[in-house]
This record gives sequence, C-alpha cells and structure tokens, in this order.
Amino acid sequence: MLYQILRVISIWTMVLLLVPVSGISAWAQAPQPFDTDEDQGFYYTIQKGDTLWDLSQKFYSSQWDWPGLWEINKEIKNPHWIYPGNKIRVYLKSADKQPLPQPAVQPAKPKVAVAPKFNYPGIDKVGFIKNTQENSLGEIIRERDGNLMMSANDIIYIKPTGVGALIPGAIYQIFTTEPVREKTGSTVFTGIKHLIKAEVEILENKVQYARAIIKKSYRDATVGDKIMAFYKRESMLPVQPAPAPIDAVILCSEDNTVMVNDYRITFINKGKESRIRPGQIYSVFQTQKNKSVYDGTDTIDLDPLKSGKLIVLHTEDTSSTVVILSSKRDIHPGDMVN
Repeated sequence: MLYQILRVISIWTMVLLLVPVSGISAWAQAPQPFDTDEDQGFYYTIQKGDTLWDLSQKFYSSQWDWPGLWEINKEIKNPHWIYPGNKIRVYLKSADKQPLPQPAVQPAKPKVAVAPKFNYPGIDKVGFIKNTQENSLGEIIRERDGNLMMSANDIIYIKPTGVGALIPGAIYQIFTTEPVREKTGSTVFTGIKHLIKAEVEILENKVQYARAIIKKSYRDATVGDKIMAFYKRESMLPVQPAPAPIDAVILCSEDNTVMVNDYRITFINKGKESRIRPGQIYSVFQTQKNKSVYDGTDTIDLDPLKSGKLIVLHTEDTSSTVVILSSKRDIHPGDMVN
C-alpha cells in the first residue's frame, strides 16, 4: 500500500514538472526577477512553455538535474511555476563531469541549444589595456575643499585639454593610466592600462575650467587624474563556453596583485584581432617546466596543470579584460590561457 501511495506521488510530481508555464494557475503569484544591476552570474531568460525539467535536459542533457536549478534560484517558491520573461540563474558544469545517468524507462532526448548569458553589473568600471592612451578631455586640478582624496559627492574642478567638450549634465569617467610591458614567450607585449576610478557629472563649464560632481566612486581620485568620455559597455554577455582555442597568457591583474583568485579582474594578451569576444570562456593553465620526478638531475617537462576558468568581459584590439570564474590554485601573470 505504501509503495502505491509513493508511486502516485511520484507520478504527480513528474506531471507537475512537465506542465508548461502557459498553464499556470491564475492565482499563482510570479516571483520577483533578479536585480541584474546588482547580481553577477549566469542567467537564462525563461521562454513560454519552459519547465525546469526541460531546461535541465537542454542545459545538462539530463532532466534529473532540475533540483540543482531550483536550489540556486531561491526566489522560485514552487519548481512547477516559472514565468516567461523572468531570469533564472544557471550553473555551468565542468566539461569533465558527466551528466547523471537516466533511468532505462526514460528515453534519451537530444540536447537542444539554449542561450545562457553572463551578467556583470560592474562592467562600466572595469579597466582595459589599449595600444595607445584614450583621449583625455580634462585633468583634475583640485577638490572644492582642498581634499587630496576625492570620492562620491565631492565637487571637483577640471582643466580642459581642448581635445573635446565637457558638456554640463553629461556623465564622464575619471581614469588613470600606466604602461604595461610583459614578456610573453619570445615576444614582449606593450600597452597602456586604463584604470577607471569614478563617474563624474559636469555641473558648469567655464572658459578656463569646468566644475563637476563625482556621482559614483570606485577608487579615490586625486589631482592629475584624467577625464574621458563615458566608456559604455554591455553588462549582459551571451555565453560561449567552447570557443576556438587560443594561445594567450595572463598579463597582469587590474590592481597589479601577484596572485589572482576568483572574481578578480585581469588581462590577457589577445583581443579583437584574435577573434576574442565578450562572453567567451577559457581555461587557465600553469606550466610545470623542469620539474624532476627523481632526486637526481634528470628532468622532464610535465603537462600543464589546469588551474581555473575565466570569462571575457571586454576586448580591445590586442588585449582583453577578463574575470576569473573559478580557481583550483593561485593564478599568476604568465599563466597560459586556452
């Protein structure tokens, strides 16, 4: 008797999971969508007819992975009710992890391509490396009260360079630069790293100077920092988990840290000219040269160690800005990317 009850419950659970969103009861209240201005991660926009059961099949080639999707989407109160237009988080399985086996009674279904996206709300503040410096429209000459370090809501004065206009009411970015020179194999990579410090609104433009207010601050600004046009970029990136292999290396991190771990911004020496695109995911490897397997002098070159994954956020001609998604061990400048 107990077996029959459990079997009925199991059957009804599968039926409910297979009910498309178009058949949801009218009284069911749709959950609030994620605030993509704040939340970072991989997302999929629900389409009419989607169920967690079917999405699990499409993403992971197994309907039985649907509890994992539900687990990372806490705002979904009932797994049978998902709503078109809402965004749900998805996780990307490691390529070496096999999908869960399906029961013999469940016929295999072909994997249907779906289009997850990676959301990075802070895209407008990440740095980048270019061959030449971005045009500077002005330079900070002082803060209204004489403060040496400037942050949000501070009033600043800017000396125009004459390269372009500083328009009252318009938003610009405060930035600073530093040269990058890194040996990559037998060649040397050179470029100019741009570090974005803040967003600033022009309040008034006089002949010799402009008065402005810092609207958003990411790092303290100082006298001498430069002003550039707002470098607007797309924060929701189509994910490409298996692009063509590249032969790239990590140049440096945004803040010049020696070791780079999860969610840190760094740069690689390949960009648009190498067909690198935002949303592409690559693996990071560490070399094991001259590691001896004996106590003597005999040495061999071991295979590189896979140390993590990264996703491309922004590309320039010869470089890309990336963020580390995961790391098994510390990542360093000079590590290989492929």
